[in-house]
Amino acid sequence: MQTKIKFPSKRLLLLIFLASVSVILLESFDLPKDTSFLFNLLTLLCGFSLTALFFIPSVIIKSRTDIDFMSLAHMKTPNAIVFVSAFYCLYFVYTAEYFLIKYCDMFSKKLNSEANIFAVALVLLAVCVYAAYKGTNAIARCSIFVFVFSFIVLLIIFTGNISNIEINNTAFSFNGTKSDFINNTSFFLTPAFTAVIFAVLSGYTKNFRSRQIVFSLIVTAFIFALILFFSIFVLGEYAFAQDYRCFLLSKTTHFGDVGGFDSLYLSLSVLTVFLAISIILTCICKSTGKSSSLTTILVFATIIFVLFICAYHFNTVKELLSNHYLLNIFTFISSVVIPVIYLVAFGRRLNA
Repeated sequence: MQTKIKFPSKRLLLLIFLASVSVILLESFDLPKDTSFLFNLLTLLCGFSLTALFFIPSVIIKSRTDIDFMSLAHMKTPNAIVFVSAFYCLYFVYTAEYFLIKYCDMFSKKLNSEANIFAVALVLLAVCVYAAYKGTNAIARCSIFVFVFSFIVLLIIFTGNISNIEINNTAFSFNGTKSDFINNTSFFLTPAFTAVIFAVLSGYTKNFRSRQIVFSLIVTAFIFALILFFSIFVLGEYAFAQDYRCFLLSKTTHFGDVGGFDSLYLSLSVLTVFLAISIILTCICKSTGKSSSLTTILVFATIIFVLFICAYHFNTVKELLSNHYLLNIFTFISSVVIPVIYLVAFGRRLNA
């Protein structure tokens, strides 16, 4: 269960970083084939620059009051909190659904297409329910182990592909259309959901420094850029015909006669998505003002599972729940619009 003892903010930012990494591992990198590496790199920089801006309102609130946005909303607008809480719960349910669908698709395509996808989702949600009940601090402690494991896995994936690099001048050209720019920037903006997590949970932390967020985003962007680089200059045209670029890189990794490190990729993907969904469930509890209520967690986990079943029976629902444009719109409202309204409304009266 969640305690009131604050833990170092570095631990929360580490957890946020790993949640961002889960986006990299679960996405198919469905970028247009005709866009070049430099063009994709520019859109990546634009996407992560916007992500950094999404953090600004919650960082201001944390710096001025040392509490999170949701605590501020409960204090300042008790009569309207039911509407604010309802919106954030809706947002977090959508985000959890987004990750659950992405993970189960990856699991089915790359690990076991014969497995019962609903059983996989149910087991994952059950583990996440337990983690969410233990609280943010416990999940953040678990992230330390996952971080070490992710560092080792990514190091193996990248260094094991270095001998296959084939640099060509064509990939360094600048090719891409206006619609490609919008699509790619929106794709690389997906990790901005972590700004909402920070806005809701930052009150549990101490010793916060804004440079911690900047460093976390830079490292995440760097990993994205490395995957783009190796996909183009190691996998080449083959990468555009396949899903999950990071999985392909792990599969082609080799050290002498030892190759095929895709099992490490699959292990890391389940660990990071576990952290992401668990922390999202704790955000739902915080939004309702129930801390880590097991009843609240179970209710919303059930809602998430029912929506997941609907998504796999109705393709339109699945497309709606896994649309990164919609996720980014909801993220913008949750991380920027609503917190800015509170900043404008209360201004200098902000206090803990």
